[in-house]
Amino acid sequence: MGNILVNEIGYRPSDSKIAVYRGDNAGEYAVINQDGKVVLSGEIVNCVDDEGASERDYSIDFSDVKEEGKYKVVVGDESSEEFVITDDVYNKVLVDSIRFFYLQRCGMKLTEQYAGLFAHEECHTSKARIYGTETFIDVNGGWHDAGDYGKYVVPAAVTVADLLLAIKKDESFLSIDLNIPKKTSLPDILEEIKYELDWMLKMQDKETGKVYHKVTCASFCGFFMPEEEKEELIICPFSLTATADFAACMAMAAGVYEEYDKEYAKSLLDAAIKAYPQASTIQTEDGFHNPEGVNTGVYEDKIEIDELYWAAAQMYDATGDEQYRSDFEKIANDYKLHGYGWEDVGTFGNLAYINTKYPVNEDLKDLIMASMVEKADELLEKCENNGYGISFDKDSYIWGSNYYVAENGSHLYDAYKLTGDEKYLKAAKEHMHYLLGKNPCNVCFVTGEGSNRIMNPHHRPSSAVKAPMPGMLSGGPNSGLMDPDAVADCTGNPPAKCFTDKLLSYSTNEVTIYWNSALILLMAQVL
Repeated sequence: MGNILVNEIGYRPSDSKIAVYRGDNAGEYAVINQDGKVVLSGEIVNCVDDEGASERDYSIDFSDVKEEGKYKVVVGDESSEEFVITDDVYNKVLVDSIRFFYLQRCGMKLTEQYAGLFAHEECHTSKARIYGTETFIDVNGGWHDAGDYGKYVVPAAVTVADLLLAIKKDESFLSIDLNIPKKTSLPDILEEIKYELDWMLKMQDKETGKVYHKVTCASFCGFFMPEEEKEELIICPFSLTATADFAACMAMAAGVYEEYDKEYAKSLLDAAIKAYPQASTIQTEDGFHNPEGVNTGVYEDKIEIDELYWAAAQMYDATGDEQYRSDFEKIANDYKLHGYGWEDVGTFGNLAYINTKYPVNEDLKDLIMASMVEKADELLEKCENNGYGISFDKDSYIWGSNYYVAENGSHLYDAYKLTGDEKYLKAAKEHMHYLLGKNPCNVCFVTGEGSNRIMNPHHRPSSAVKAPMPGMLSGGPNSGLMDPDAVADCTGNPPAKCFTDKLLSYSTNEVTIYWNSALILLMAQVL
């Protein structure tokens, strides 16, 4: 494992460029180009004792290197991985990370022309049984959620929200060629998102407006292609979180799709309006739980007020209806809510409220914005004590830690937008650099990218074809050691190094749609 860590994909000429050297004898560094010429050198300074990684880290700032080309950072007889400096250095990782959603499509045949190695026949096309009944309905379509083939409304809503925010931040996303088969005249990314929205619409009960939590088989299947999973599909009961997130997501999407297809946008908003009042009527103790006999992902959430908060804000932003504003402000007066994840969605609500075109309580808006900056300041303090410049301490390396790296980067970016202070933007960018190689594991956590690549993700199609699907963000270090491979390979490791690139290490090396969307949103903001 190397001791000089960089973003293995590379940097744009204008980027801040900071490598990490870990060790006790720092000395001098040099940046060497592909011809072996030293283009920058200096003394290594700025030492941080990183408790999470159990190492002493020095930062090497080589931001002055701006000429396009290939480089390495050298300290003594050690060198970093080779990296590139060029304006379009992130184009491939961005496209691959979005194309991942197409490759995760359920319910349709993916041809070799568009899917390559990951082509497969139609899958999961049978009608699904509503749990506890003999009623079967069509819930075909959507994206497989993760390394398994389940489909879950709660993470789906958050994933769509991330992607829509990314488009709002960077409209160039609308012109990205994803090389997908087209059925509409929509931009590629909106066509792909529509595939998920169309499935989500099927998960709403048309009579009541409530939304089913998920559709899966009773248990996780083996490691084979999706069309080989033949067990009965089961639709699990309604949940507050699924219904509220559905309302928020549909209202948000309606505003984006209205420019392209007013009729479709109206159908999304109508579905949101029908779902919204139903969410708070669904009462379960400590959130959703798997019903008896179902053992797939739960996405349980004991605190559900933030889902209602997001839904109210998004409904108000979509309609201007004062009832939604009142519902939001009642919650906002009692809680400070944040989060871009499936469990904590408060920031989606904050952004909808502070950016709406409709009238708001200006004092409350100021309080929300101040709390967003306060959240970022807490993260920034952690960045200063982390050798890799991210907002993690030794207790932060939990299941899906890489998702939280991306989420925290977005929180820092929010503070930059609210204050204009470059320190937040600089910190947000370091979170992206961490994910792309500048981390204690010395791994580029996005499959198909970097020198030290993830090769064995916990992902059924990748296992079946014996090659990692490109563009997937791995879950990352998890000090909980929750699977046998993690126990075998990581026992005794410091928290930041509790990662193993093995197929069965679901607790460190799985992938999910909402981890990918978090990375995409971060990249949309910092690039």
